[in-house]
Amino acid sequence: GNGIHNAAAVVIEVATGSAVAWAGNSLLPDTTGRHGRDVDMVTAPRSTGSIMKPFLYAALLSSGQLLPNALIPDIPTRFQGFRPENADFTYSGAVPAGDALARSLNIPAVRMLQMYEEERFLILLRQMGFTTFTKPASHYGLSLILGGGEATLLELAQAYAAMARTLQGIPDSQLAHRKFEAATEEQAQSRIRRLADRDATRNSQLAIPLSPAAIWLTYEALRRVNRPETETGWQYFGGAPEVAWKTGTSFGYRDAWAIGTTPSHVVAVWAGNADGEGRPGLSGITSAAPILFDIIRLLPPSASWFTRPEEGMTLASLCAASGFRAGPDCPETREEWIPETGLRSDACPYHTVVTLDTTETYRVNSTCASPREIVKRSWFILPPAMEYYYRMRNPAYRTLPPFRKGCSDDMQVPAMEFIYPPRDARIFIPRSLQGQMMSMLPEIAHRRRNAKVYWHLDNNYIGMTDYLHQTEISVGEGEHVITAVDEEGMTVSRKFFCIGTL
Repeated sequence: GNGIHNAAAVVIEVATGSAVAWAGNSLLPDTTGRHGRDVDMVTAPRSTGSIMKPFLYAALLSSGQLLPNALIPDIPTRFQGFRPENADFTYSGAVPAGDALARSLNIPAVRMLQMYEEERFLILLRQMGFTTFTKPASHYGLSLILGGGEATLLELAQAYAAMARTLQGIPDSQLAHRKFEAATEEQAQSRIRRLADRDATRNSQLAIPLSPAAIWLTYEALRRVNRPETETGWQYFGGAPEVAWKTGTSFGYRDAWAIGTTPSHVVAVWAGNADGEGRPGLSGITSAAPILFDIIRLLPPSASWFTRPEEGMTLASLCAASGFRAGPDCPETREEWIPETGLRSDACPYHTVVTLDTTETYRVNSTCASPREIVKRSWFILPPAMEYYYRMRNPAYRTLPPFRKGCSDDMQVPAMEFIYPPRDARIFIPRSLQGQMMSMLPEIAHRRRNAKVYWHLDNNYIGMTDYLHQTEISVGEGEHVITAVDEEGMTVSRKFFCIGTL
């Protein structure tokens, strides 16, 4: 009904790596010879959307650069001229890494790729058996994690199956020769002639450079049933067998992906149009996931879920608020299983000790209070831009109290931070029909909701804002500096370059 004419699915047996079911395209009787139904979409390269995110999450856990639920910034961000948006166009300020994966948030994913580095991730994908990423890392950039490259449904399914085998301790060198079981012998032989030799040779040499501990934690994040409201439709799958699953949607609504892993099988589904036509409303969660769970219900249920690896994991004391390793100032901690490599990760950067008056409503120090009037408290402090969005979704978050009148600021904690424009940004501002440069909207986040902020453009005062700190400016081509000053004299400046139309 939405003009989506094609779908494909493949089922891989984890233990052997064999394809035990293969539907290269939809077989609707009224589409014979039309809509590209003769194209085998299991082996056709398509834009990956978000379906690669679990590989990146597992890689960061495996390397020890990230802990499973460490906070990742989720704020408006521009990366080297690339500005990703979350699917629902909202921001959480900061989000646990595992939740970011389960919710498929784009901005945290790009930040995680920046942390891991594009070249390194590209090498990882090639080690995992992907043959379609043939360009250098500079070609894909940070968009690699959001569908900037292409993959086939078959290679995706095989990569997920290889992760499951690694977790179960099944060496890929023991894989049986690829086989294909189909509805008819003719179909099976056709598949085998085209794919078996190439496929078996490549995948028998496949070595997954990810630790079992990292893979287990990745699957734990992906099997969370209680998805957020932004992933509508999860309730439909509430009675499905236990499965770690991920969806993806490519740019322009051209490709819908859904891949589910159980200890015995990997099911991979693609839906879309073989000719590349995008359709509004096409998404992995609405178009591919229903097929995925229909297939999973037909498979023999797994006897048990993946067992937590005995080696390579350790219990660690983590900061309850940030998910980082607990630092000396973290007041509340929890014990969690993490990869042993995670012991090298950073300690919590968001807790610090502040000195307050006895009512704990103002910050004080020795310049304005006697020792008897001072109490020390550990405080969870996010950077201003993260705090601005985080406190909207987390009512329990306590903003830092202001200094009592007469006290000097000895902490130098930034009170405000630019959200837009990015540092040294080159901003294209179009012209109106009358040929004039259109306006832009610089924005800052301030810790105090009732703060007044005074704006200056190129050292010229342009106005004041309160509560919502966003101001409209008109600028010509060239270099500019926008400056914001609050009532207490705190100042932030941002240089940017304006590029007009020809």
